[in-house]
Amino acid sequence: MNNKIIVFSSIKGGVGKTQLCATYATLLVECNYPVYVIDADIQQSLSRHRDRDLEAHPNADVPWNVHFLDTSDIDNVKDIIRQAKRFESLILIDCPGNINDPALQYIYEAADVAVVPMEYNADVVDATVMFGDILKSIYFQSKRKRIFFVPNKVSAIWEKQGAVRKAREDAYEQLIEKRHLGWLTPEIRMTTLMNGYSTLDPLGYEKRKVVRDSIAPIIKYLKCLPNEEKVI
Repeated sequence: MNNKIIVFSSIKGGVGKTQLCATYATLLVECNYPVYVIDADIQQSLSRHRDRDLEAHPNADVPWNVHFLDTSDIDNVKDIIRQAKRFESLILIDCPGNINDPALQYIYEAADVAVVPMEYNADVVDATVMFGDILKSIYFQSKRKRIFFVPNKVSAIWEKQGAVRKAREDAYEQLIEKRHLGWLTPEIRMTTLMNGYSTLDPLGYEKRKVVRDSIAPIIKYLKCLPNEEKVI
């Protein structure tokens, strides 16, 4: 897939944006794709997690590199994105949680794919629809750019009570049928395996099984996407 940029973004906190970025990075490496990760979130959650992992396991092999990007320096953001476009790898960017961050313009414009994690509850679905509208209308109008909404932390307990089923129906209706904002991937179920993540450890068979279906349509799309140099 040569060089493609995948951004992980959401207007809602707590939906697993950073965890999904790290998990997908490891899964892609295990599928033999070269990966480079940029941590553009002001909280530096991914970078700090990597530092803690290396402190606990200083001799561990590093499956993918992560670079913290200070989005307060716009010129630096532009420069890093330009450099990233030269890498022969998939570039995963954990985006700022603040949609008003001016750096997002340059990150979104460079992106081929946006991954938007969401939970199946009414508040998150409503917020995701609003966010999807903005993302699609401003940055993802091109036919070669695509938004994937990833249902994450889907609870079997809540589903039995009907809450998840109603939110799932609303999400499909609002995101896909009415607004045509992007594509809804298979769900990632809430399990004990997904309560945490490591930036160093392999996923293991069971965890890989939990997330592989959700990333499959993203990989399929990127494989079909022609390579072309984007001017930033």
